[in-house]
Amino acid sequence: MAAIALVTIGAIATLLGSLPDDVVRNRFVVIPNGWAYVLGAFAIAILGIAASAYAFGVATRPGRAVAYAITMGTHMFIWGVILAIFYPVVYLLAVSFNRNDTLAAALPREGNLFVRAGVLPNPADFSFAQYEKVLSHTTILGYQWVLIGIIALAVVGLVVVGVAGKLSTIAPHHADRWRAWLGWSVFLTAAVLVVSITPAQFYGVNELGERVAASSERTIVLYVRNTLLVSGTTGLFAVLIATTAGYAFARMKFEGRYQTLLTFVFVQMFPGFMALVAIFWLMVQLDLLNTFSGLILAYSGGAIAFSAWIFKGYLESVSPALEEAAMVDGATRWGAFYRIILPVSVPMLLFIFLLQFIGTYSEFILANTLLQG
Repeated sequence: MAAIALVTIGAIATLLGSLPDDVVRNRFVVIPNGWAYVLGAFAIAILGIAASAYAFGVATRPGRAVAYAITMGTHMFIWGVILAIFYPVVYLLAVSFNRNDTLAAALPREGNLFVRAGVLPNPADFSFAQYEKVLSHTTILGYQWVLIGIIALAVVGLVVVGVAGKLSTIAPHHADRWRAWLGWSVFLTAAVLVVSITPAQFYGVNELGERVAASSERTIVLYVRNTLLVSGTTGLFAVLIATTAGYAFARMKFEGRYQTLLTFVFVQMFPGFMALVAIFWLMVQLDLLNTFSGLILAYSGGAIAFSAWIFKGYLESVSPALEEAAMVDGATRWGAFYRIILPVSVPMLLFIFLLQFIGTYSEFILANTLLQG
């Protein structure tokens, strides 16, 4: 395996070492046919990882050697695609550590290729000035620092428990219990921290010692808090709606069930922006325009059909015998739902929450229509 690793690294180094000279075109560092070199290096890396996995399989479980190679090669490919997708995020992070506050600044002409391409910060221009500017008018209260400390300790605890579990220095059931407690601590503490942040914490002090409201470019933290608050609340509402509605459609027989399901499918056929005028009129009539409550209700209403359909389909794959056994032992319908269905549905509920959270987080048109302040 060591020989395979050395050969792979040597082949990649040789290939990338033969890259032609780069040129700058419209603020982009361009290498002629560079994509072919990168794809070649990527293919060599995948083959090297797959060959190492195959050699490991031959030495340990010969019958699984090919499966190990295919699995590791596939994982390497997926990680390469993920890193490529996140290139714009990496570029913006690199720019944020430059003293210059514009993306239109000239790139350095000397140094490492990644520095000249803007992927890594320029060491000669490295600075935290942009972060100091954004956070200079942000006031963190004492108890909020405590919450941040709790989150940090819980995250460190999760890492320690994970490492201890891998090293078998802690019993598996104890590790699972600690993960559950620490995970809930991070989630609940972060929720309290997001809710606790208020616009009053963003201000500056003028020459007379008076508080002056911070400008929009210095309230980025407040904007992030607003997004997390709306997206998180909408995700929780989506989970609540999906669990109850999806369970009713999957397990209960009632008049109008089939027609309601068809209505859900019909509604999903139309893009959401077609309902903008109707939603705006409803919010005006309910006096919820320019409020987070109105925006959360609008997002949650749009999540009913799709989330309920997803959870209904999942429940139909779960045997009703589980609930029937619980009800034979004396559980009510609600007890079987709470004690049996919800625990086995945690992965699907997490998926529904993340799906709605990400969809709400990246949505702009409806938010721009309902929030006019």
